[in-house]
Amino acid sequence: MRIVSRNKLACLVVLGGILTVIATGFGGGKESYKLPDKPKEAAVSTFSEYMNASMSRDYDKMLSLSDDYRFKTERARLDFLKAQGTPIDYRIVSVDDSNPSKIVVSSITKYEDMELPSIKHILAFEEGKYKLQMRNVVINMIPSSPDYRTVEYEPEKVDDNLEGNFK
Repeated sequence: MRIVSRNKLACLVVLGGILTVIATGFGGGKESYKLPDKPKEAAVSTFSEYMNASMSRDYDKMLSLSDDYRFKTERARLDFLKAQGTPIDYRIVSVDDSNPSKIVVSSITKYEDMELPSIKHILAFEEGKYKLQMRNVVINMIPSSPDYRTVEYEPEKVDDNLEGNFK
């Protein structure tokens, strides 16, 4: 009977060790990352890199510097980026760094035929770096409209219609 008891004890010890490794090594959740010493500068740098990539149509760089919940696949996201107009300039008008994990950069973007009003861009700190959080933005650009140049931010959701338009 003693040998059976020792085997059971040995099995419990081994099983306990495996569960501990799984809980701490694999199932312990996301790794925590320390915010940069200068979060505002890091977020603005990421935003500027994204905008410069957008102006030069560097799609790989644009994808690596941003997250986009609106698309189910990277292919649809890439097709959407390729279908967008190319900005020729941008200007940062303000930065809200009251929450260093989600910094808001407001900028005005200029295209060949128009200049957009100020738009708020969220840069979230995740996995050790800031990433631009893409979202649907509706801008009224009808000059005769009473709410001309107003900006609305749509709630986060996967937009099947949006994705289907860029296949």
